[in-house]
Amino acid sequence: MDCTGHGVPGAFMSLIGNTFLNQIVNEYRIFAPELILRNLHRSIQKALRQKETQNWDGMDIALLRLNRQEKLAHFAGAKNPLVYVQNGQLHVIKGDKFSIGGNFIKDARFKSHTISLQGDEVFYLFSDGFQDQFGGEIGRKFTVGRFHDLLFKLHPFAPQDQQIHLIQSLEAWQQNEEQVDDLLVIGFKA
Repeated sequence: MDCTGHGVPGAFMSLIGNTFLNQIVNEYRIFAPELILRNLHRSIQKALRQKETQNWDGMDIALLRLNRQEKLAHFAGAKNPLVYVQNGQLHVIKGDKFSIGGNFIKDARFKSHTISLQGDEVFYLFSDGFQDQFGGEIGRKFTVGRFHDLLFKLHPFAPQDQQIHLIQSLEAWQQNEEQVDDLLVIGFKA
């Protein structure tokens, strides 16, 4: 979950988002990622009275549900993608082009994507902080393509080694530049 705002406003959005996610899954028993996102969107709009106010706060989020019995993975994203490696190939499923919350989309319907699991998948969910980090020789962004290439290069390694390489790659790229955004990368084998 990557929320709008910095400091206290961003933390407040994270708290609201996490509270609603827990309610949607644990109380309402909704497990389909696209329906979780739709309910989260409605909950944020209602809680922040976004239909009546000029509050456009929200969040970008990616959700992945694994069903190991059926050997399926279900994905839905609000702006954030899913990257995964299967059979030695990198795959990218883009999230929908709108965020959770805000008053731009009244009744958001998120697309569901289904992946057949073969047992060798490595999945990655992440915020845009890594790819948007400035650095390198001339102070440019790391970029989406460079980040995807890095994930593909690292996917065969153990999780703790991937973490070390991600941190080292970020530090080497960033050099003396300030960190521009929160960084979140979650990787796991199915």
